Amino acid sequence: MNIVLDKLSAGTQVLTADEVVKYEDVDGSENRIDCHIELTVRNAPEGVYIHGVLRGVFSTPCHRCLEPTSNIVESSFELVAKRVAAGARSFPSEDDDLIYFSREDREISLDRHIYDNLIASMPMRILCREDCKGLCPQCGANLNIETCHCDATVDRDQGSLGDARAPR
Repeated sequence: MNIVLDKLSAGTQVLTADEVVKYEDVDGSENRIDCHIELTVRNAPEGVYIHGVLRGVFSTPCHRCLEPTSNIVESSFELVAKRVAAGARSFPSEDDDLIYFSREDREISLDRHIYDNLIASMPMRILCREDCKGLCPQCGANLNIETCHCDATVDRDQGSLGDARAPR
């Protein structure tokens, strides 16, 4: 999403957009977040102050049973875009919440900030439901929908053999 500087009036305004943010899923495949972006933007002589709220929906396999599951991700961020002198050839180094632009620039890109905030807000472990039983490590049965008939000595929580080891 870009903020077109020529279209900003003085004072505060709200800008919205719906965008698709692409990211690499845990299995290496490309996935997408359908995202609604709401920006509260205050244009001031020294720069542009931005408060962003992101809400998105994405689908990915459950990390226990591999069934598809939809998830909601929400995030917000604060960002200051500071104007620098006309004709400046170098800018001070940017950090996570401060960017620089020259008076000749016509727009500010927020793509990196939107992507970084959405990805950082995604849960590390995504489950289809809180009590997901996962897959049997021996036969691969989805334990949420069927009962497997494997040896009961398999420790299904650890995915390894429990009492079935040979005595020492």
